[in-house]
Amino acid sequence: MNQLQGATVKLALSGDSIVLRGAQKGNNPPPERTLGLAYIQAPHLGNAKKNVPDEPFSLESREFLRRRIAGKVVKFVVRYKTPSGREYGSVYIGPNLIEDDMSIKLVHEGRAKVTDQARNKLNRSDVNPDEADLIDRLLDAEQAARDSKRGIWDPSPQPSRPRLTIFDDDASKFLAKHKGRELRATVEQVRDASTMRVMLHLPNAHQMITLMLAGIKAPMVRTNVPGQADIVEPFGEEARFNVEIRMLQQDVKVRLEGMSQGNAANGTFVGTVIHSAGNIAEWLVSSSFAKVADWSAAYLEGGAAHLRQLERAAKANRMRIWKGFTGQTSQSPSKTFEATVIRIVSGDTVVVYDEARDTDREFQLSSIRQPRMSDPDQAGYTEKARESLRRLCIGKPVTVTIDFHKPAHENFRARDCATIKCKGTDLGVHLVKSGLAGVLRYRADDGDRSSNYDELLVAEAHAQENKQGIHSGKPKAVTKASDASENATRARSFISHWQRSGRIPCVVEHASAGARLRLYIPKENVKLSFVLGGVRCPRAPRKDGADGEPLGADALAYTTRHAMQRNVEVEFEGIDKSGGFIGSLWLSKDINLAEGLLEQGLASVHGMSADQSQHANLLYAAERNAKSAKRGMWAEFNADEEARKADEKAKQEQERLASTKADQLKPRIEFLDVMVSELVSPMSMFIQIAKQSKVAELETMMADLAVSQMPKPADFAPKAGQLVSACYTVGDEWHRAKILKVLPGSEYLVSYIDFGNSETLAIDRLRPLSSKFASTEAHAQEAQLAFLNLPNDDFVSDYATETYAQLRQLVEGRQLVANVEARPSNAPIQITLYDPALGRPVLEKSVNGEIAFAGYAVADKRALSSLHNSSALAQIESLVDEARNSHRGMWEYGDATADE
Repeated sequence: MNQLQGATVKLALSGDSIVLRGAQKGNNPPPERTLGLAYIQAPHLGNAKKNVPDEPFSLESREFLRRRIAGKVVKFVVRYKTPSGREYGSVYIGPNLIEDDMSIKLVHEGRAKVTDQARNKLNRSDVNPDEADLIDRLLDAEQAARDSKRGIWDPSPQPSRPRLTIFDDDASKFLAKHKGRELRATVEQVRDASTMRVMLHLPNAHQMITLMLAGIKAPMVRTNVPGQADIVEPFGEEARFNVEIRMLQQDVKVRLEGMSQGNAANGTFVGTVIHSAGNIAEWLVSSSFAKVADWSAAYLEGGAAHLRQLERAAKANRMRIWKGFTGQTSQSPSKTFEATVIRIVSGDTVVVYDEARDTDREFQLSSIRQPRMSDPDQAGYTEKARESLRRLCIGKPVTVTIDFHKPAHENFRARDCATIKCKGTDLGVHLVKSGLAGVLRYRADDGDRSSNYDELLVAEAHAQENKQGIHSGKPKAVTKASDASENATRARSFISHWQRSGRIPCVVEHASAGARLRLYIPKENVKLSFVLGGVRCPRAPRKDGADGEPLGADALAYTTRHAMQRNVEVEFEGIDKSGGFIGSLWLSKDINLAEGLLEQGLASVHGMSADQSQHANLLYAAERNAKSAKRGMWAEFNADEEARKADEKAKQEQERLASTKADQLKPRIEFLDVMVSELVSPMSMFIQIAKQSKVAELETMMADLAVSQMPKPADFAPKAGQLVSACYTVGDEWHRAKILKVLPGSEYLVSYIDFGNSETLAIDRLRPLSSKFASTEAHAQEAQLAFLNLPNDDFVSDYATETYAQLRQLVEGRQLVANVEARPSNAPIQITLYDPALGRPVLEKSVNGEIAFAGYAVADKRALSSLHNSSALAQIESLVDEARNSHRGMWEYGDATADE
């Protein structure tokens, strides 16, 4: 008999073959040898690569042997070798070389049979007595198994569960069925310390899978793979060896958590291996054999906080993979403070008000990135992410934990990054779980990340699994709201409807000054410019701090903190000449923004517009309170001094009026032949001088302009107030125009200065205007009907359309005579229009008189034209009274106004 030796069983290859591992010397892997069990043969396991199936009872035989010797120290003796060098022998699992012989146990239980070679050898004369004795014992054991019909000798065995190496269906469906359940399994192979082949013992089959340990990544070991170069990373073999001696061919439980990225078809799973000796992933990290893998940490039930704690301790020890590590060994302490969200900048950036510092602070949400506008599949989710944040936290108290500072890089400015929670809800987690943001990935040695990073990873895995938002595979279109303030004409098409609707729900998009805002009406998908009526706020400074008035920045800050991006309600009162809307804004049912500004002394009452508001008493009372408390602009307020100044101003005004009346007893006479080129409002229009020389000059200039277009420079971007050459959309003719407003998307609101009409044009319909055309005076002049005004009351605003129709009938396509009744400074001229076909100019037959007689206007006693010509004013008042008494026009239901 050969010498008896000792070794550890690495694994059982089959029911009659094992791999033995010798003693380890130093850090080198121990020597290994394959040993076949002498004189017996077990059913063979198949080979999936060669398409060879398992023989009946092969897995049961292998399992019988594995459960008894895998990972254990045994004694063995080599009995013979084949010419190829393969060794065969006996293995003993105990001190008794007869009772503890594994070959005899296998044969006795019907897991293997005696080979024909052994039977033939027994009949040979040169057989060794020890060998003959062993073969006799094996034959006796086989006969006992045959008699008892055990194992392979059972004539009607129970069907074996098949061993499956591939999936009949997609592996993702297998995951969906078994995810989160603890499955019995055996570790069949350790590829590297964090990747292994596992056999799952299911009720109807044994399923082979490749499993990656969730939350960690060990050094790679890849050798002897056809067509691929060998890769053995530092400490890879040592880490694998330590996993093998603990896990290889051991019974474990496996909990499937997810699928490896990009491996849904080939069955590479991510999960946790549960062993009675402990968690191998935690041991690998704590022993510096593996690092935390962010992408798979998201699959861990309960998060990866414990793994990260172990990793920080391993980094501090600087052993194995962390030898020479110079990064952070622990997260730097975070600073936490309470604040209020006052603005949502984007889907991952907010501005909060830090009351302790009395300042606004901008933070980017740590470790997340909003949907990319440059990605057509994600662009539509950008605004949805911003709106989701707005609904969740705008105006609400939050807890801010500053995680790290991101320095400026290339075109990106420096930023503070923080984890922000609103009533316990992490804003970043909320966005990621809804599929409205992605999670950034970091190097293992990069500690600058969210203090709640693992929860972000879990949220992203949830969003991906449920196909939420950007993970749905469904592109979302970018919605574009229309602009009701594009120009005055467009604004007029909305104002009547909105005035009748009372309070309208809106969202404050932006505030450019204390009383100037940009609103959005979600129900109608409309944006508009809005000015608080009845108040005047100091002008806010530009971004560079220039051109601001005292308290302008404070007024803007007040509006920003109380109204920015809030749900508000608005009452519309009117529009201005540029298309902006005027009215009252309510932060809640009883809180008026203008009232709040006045109470803080950040605005003053604008008498003329306040008197027209139904909330005038509210505004005046708020201003009086601010004056009494000497707040804001009223800090130096002296009631007695203000009363004296008011009396003095009133006296001066009386003297001025008396002087004016004395100078204005004689009406103004300045007759002009005109054509009305554009109607702007029922009282306002543009006129052209109807002289033949003026007409010829305009025609000549337009002909020259049509053939003298300057080329458009590549950087051509005209500014508001600049004269340009513009191609009118009706007829595609070039005209002189003035830029009224620069709009988003390279569009411009222009006014044609020779005709008075306006429209919105794209940049490709604009050209620079030559100086020879720019120096010529505009041929269209703005004018308004003298002595008249159109009431702003809600009731009579419905008659604006009828007034337009009446006015068009009187002026369109006709050459008229205009008497310039007044030329106010910085305002349109005030005219009376006469039709020469009706004979000499008589006020009652003028266009002005016809409008008043038809009941579509009231006398404007404050107009400069009325002060010039009191006699004409009296005639207009008489015509208005007659229309009222006869119930014409807006008087059809009686006195429509409380005060003319």
